[in-house]
Amino acid sequence: MINGLKIGLALGSGGSRGLAHAGVLDALEEAGIRADCVAGTSMGAIIGALYAQNPDPAWVWERVNLYVNDETCASTWAAYVPRETDSEEEQRQSRLASIFDFMQRKMIAVKTVTRPWLQDAEHLRGPLTRVVTAESFADLQIPFAAVALDLISGEPVIYDEGPLIDALYASSAIPAIFPPVERDGMVICDGGGPFRVPVEACRAMGADFVIAVDIAAFEDTKFATGLDLILRSNTIARQRLNEFVCRQADLVLSPDVSEFHWANFQVADACRARGYTATRSALPELRRLIRTRRSLGYRLRRAMARRCGCDVSAGPGS
Repeated sequence: MINGLKIGLALGSGGSRGLAHAGVLDALEEAGIRADCVAGTSMGAIIGALYAQNPDPAWVWERVNLYVNDETCASTWAAYVPRETDSEEEQRQSRLASIFDFMQRKMIAVKTVTRPWLQDAEHLRGPLTRVVTAESFADLQIPFAAVALDLISGEPVIYDEGPLIDALYASSAIPAIFPPVERDGMVICDGGGPFRVPVEACRAMGADFVIAVDIAAFEDTKFATGLDLILRSNTIARQRLNEFVCRQADLVLSPDVSEFHWANFQVADACRARGYTATRSALPELRRLIRTRRSLGYRLRRAMARRCGCDVSAGPGS
């Protein structure tokens, strides 16, 4: 807590791109800024849980590398990453590999519309269990919440107590890839669709100042099928909702990781570097905003706004 100001981190989803969160933690630590609470969705939940267990960015990165290099994790995601070739010679040499990749992607597409999910739960739970050693939320050093989605009601499911791995699995269980969690009439899965950056969950934990880390959503603007068009339309809708949510944060960091494929965990170091760079660039503005929030004038305006039913604590630059 910085002079009475409770700092919250809202770490967004993003697959492998979400590894940029590790670089954000590095830069904040260097600046002497530590979060008092963390909320995360999907990959943001995994890294957020590690940080909440031990708020040491170097330790978090060590555990992230275990996750990235986990054999089960690597084999699960490799099938979704297209191979790229540069020269004509490489293209000729990789012709058989390209045919294999093409058939594999077609097989994934067929399986997606003929069965409810592609992988069993252990393909996600196993790596999580080997990386996140805390058993429950009670074992964490700082307050943490993992955000998931109930497919029945459309409402968020906020995990902040109980078994930690169960929460991380629910928050990271991508629909059609992993089985959802069925509990109390809910069907719970990855919250990265409507709740990509969990700013509201961070506020609910009592954060006075929310730093949101928004990871670019995966975009494919090659429309080969009707399904591609549907998915693109859905992506646009989610982006617009996410823009509205992020406006409720005090500062939004957007690491430039859009060039990386969401399932390519071999770009871990590059994503971390992009997160670090984005945060370092934003530090002057971050410090200015924190000074503003701590000022007597701001506190008086906030008290008056609360009396009239308003809230001046949300939104960047205020």
